[in-house]
Formats: sequence, C-alpha cells, structure tokens
Amino acid sequence: MEQRDAAGYGGCATAALGAATALYVWGSSGRTRRHMGGGFEGQGRDLSVLWTELPLVLLAGLLVPTAVWLLTMRLLHGHGPLRHRALVAAVCTAGVVALSAWGLHTWANPHDPDHVRLSDAPVSDLDA
Repeated sequence: MEQRDAAGYGGCATAALGAATALYVWGSSGRTRRHMGGGFEGQGRDLSVLWTELPLVLLAGLLVPTAVWLLTMRLLHGHGPLRHRALVAAVCTAGVVALSAWGLHTWANPHDPDHVRLSDAPVSDLDA
C-alpha cells in the first residue's frame, strides 16, 4: 500500500511543479509585464489578464502534467516494478512540462522581427 501512496504523491508533485512552472513563465513574460502596467507611466495597463489568462494558465499547469503522469502510470501498469514505472512517468512528465513551458513562453513573448538586433548592426542611428 505504501508503494501506491508513493505513486500518488508523484501525481501531486507533478501538479505542483506544473502550476509553479506555468505561473513563473507567464508572470515573467514581457506580455504580462505590459498588461500589468509595465509600460511608460502605467500606460497599457489591463488587469483583466488576472481573471482571464491567469486561471487558464494555472489550470493547464495543474492538469496537463498530472494527466501525463496518470496516463503513463496506467499504460505501464503491470510492466515491471513501481519504482521503474514511476521513473518513466517522471521523465515523460518532465518532458511535457518543458514543452509546455516553451510553448507558453513562445505565446507570451511573440517574435518581433523589427526588434531583432544583428551582431554588427548599431542599436540606433546615434551609435553609428
């Protein structure tokens, strides 16, 4: 019975890790900083992201890693010791958390070709 509890704690740990990672990536993005008043003298402040984006980001951070953990444990049920199944589930979950963090970062920090600085190009006309 202790082994099943250990596997259950893994699901809780993945939920906490996923939610913390999603919150950190979303909160540190340039898009979120702009919405929270990071513009010049608070221009562009839009606090609606706190009740539109934040709950969805946290919910996805909680549910996606937990679903991957549970699905992996279910698919590997009866295939080897619990310790090995938990290790495979942890690796799969870590991969999904990393891919989710990358996707969230890409969405929250869109690429702007106007602000790409080449290595030899001056920053502005004043630098030339």
